[in-house]
Amino acid sequence: MERKLSTFALMLLACSAAAQATYKRPHNQMLDQAKAHLVAEDYAEAARLYKKLLPVDTAFVEVYYEYGVCLAHLPGQRDKSVPHLERAVRGGHTEAHYELALQRHRQQRFDEAADLLMRYKQLNYRAMRDVEVDRLIAMASTAKELVKRPLPLEIRNMGALVNSPQHDYCPLITADGNTLYFTSRREGTTGNLKDPAGQWLEDIYVARRIDEVWTNAVNVGGPMNTNTHDATVGLAPDGSSMIVYHTSQDLVAGDLYETRMHAGKWQTPVLMTDKINGKHHEPSASIAPGGDEIYFTSDRPGGFGGRDLYRIRRLPNGDWSLPLNLGPKINTAHDEDAPFIHSDGITLFFSSKGHNTMGGYDIFKATLLDPDVNGWGLPENMGYPLNTVNDDIYFCLSEDGYTGYFSSERTGGLGMQDIYQVVFPGSQLNYVVARGVVADASDEPVKARLLLTDEHGDEIVGVYSSNEQTGRFIMVMAPGQKYQLSVEAPGFAVHRQTLLAKPTDHDGREMALDIRLERDASVQRMK
Repeated sequence: MERKLSTFALMLLACSAAAQATYKRPHNQMLDQAKAHLVAEDYAEAARLYKKLLPVDTAFVEVYYEYGVCLAHLPGQRDKSVPHLERAVRGGHTEAHYELALQRHRQQRFDEAADLLMRYKQLNYRAMRDVEVDRLIAMASTAKELVKRPLPLEIRNMGALVNSPQHDYCPLITADGNTLYFTSRREGTTGNLKDPAGQWLEDIYVARRIDEVWTNAVNVGGPMNTNTHDATVGLAPDGSSMIVYHTSQDLVAGDLYETRMHAGKWQTPVLMTDKINGKHHEPSASIAPGGDEIYFTSDRPGGFGGRDLYRIRRLPNGDWSLPLNLGPKINTAHDEDAPFIHSDGITLFFSSKGHNTMGGYDIFKATLLDPDVNGWGLPENMGYPLNTVNDDIYFCLSEDGYTGYFSSERTGGLGMQDIYQVVFPGSQLNYVVARGVVADASDEPVKARLLLTDEHGDEIVGVYSSNEQTGRFIMVMAPGQKYQLSVEAPGFAVHRQTLLAKPTDHDGREMALDIRLERDASVQRMK
């Protein structure tokens, strides 16, 4: 729920501070410097200057507001911003209503947040438009309802053997659940270097589980880690290859690279295809089973807004396809990030600031209903307490669907973002996949339309198509449920049958379903 300083807000910062009677020339110079640091998002230096200005004129609410904004953006200082924002609101500062509402939301005081936003809507010359304010009011309502209905999840911090007082995030788990890679900004980074903001550069770390106990995380070293930012991005389900992110020497531009495991060692990362990498920002990716599909994040133009999720596929000649946007069911006008395609090949987990989020990034789940037409089911918010009012992101799930890992900043953590483990009461792969072929009496493939309804035929559950060249299709159903299936194709009689979603494979998630269509007798007679 953080916002960048809009053009209008910058104008307010630049010109709303009328000369104060108690301010002397050095004070005004200090105020100008503080504003410049705030605009540049150097919140620590801006806060230092604003703190000196507070006692100069205790009636100058502009300084209380801007100091509160700085504190709200500094790690571990959010709660300290509240009294300063409260004072600015009492003094009639317009934008302080909005900023205080954001902090009330983070404190889970949702009614107060909504009330502040409603009051903000009545004020003139404000920076935020009605559509954004209304979105945040709806977000407060969503968060309030989800907190009322917590899910029975076991969530635990991975502890000091994995996490550190600095940022730790983007966990990647192998399918067997025994090896965890992640990104950390802890002391001891390769090259022992910090960025301009004073944080250690990113490095990749690994922890292993032996006899159900996690070992102390260690730096993976070269060639994966360098003297720039190096971050985990995506891991093949079998652990044979990994996508990593490296920045250039200026620490600004960056690209995705792929490294492969050979003889128990990670090889030198190789720059990935320009179908992914470009002049825009691609920070996250996930490798699908088989390695022939990659899902990734990009802020390239032509999307739905902010960061969107895309997919590329390996073509028969070995080249990669052009990127395909995952469409409006997945992407929104706000940021989507951190895709994770499960080893089942059809369940996508990702984080979004859109959809029905509680605030910041929430983790969502969606199912690929028709691979041939990029057909996705509606994303499902994975609920509280997995999701919170802060950023919950970089989720990955074990092979059996019962154990997940993700990044979050929560009360009681070791500091900043930590890595958490969540154990679900049931598998998150709660579906049965029906796979099969539609063919005619001569076993020739048929392009057909498959209509799946509930057992009474009253509600459409899904509409699918078989492939024209192969006749293959895939349908997703809830386990143990009964359905009515209708299959239609030109020149063939309509095929109808009742289905029970009952797995036939040993993993308990798939069932075989081949369909043979008969020629339409009435069409034959007319001929």
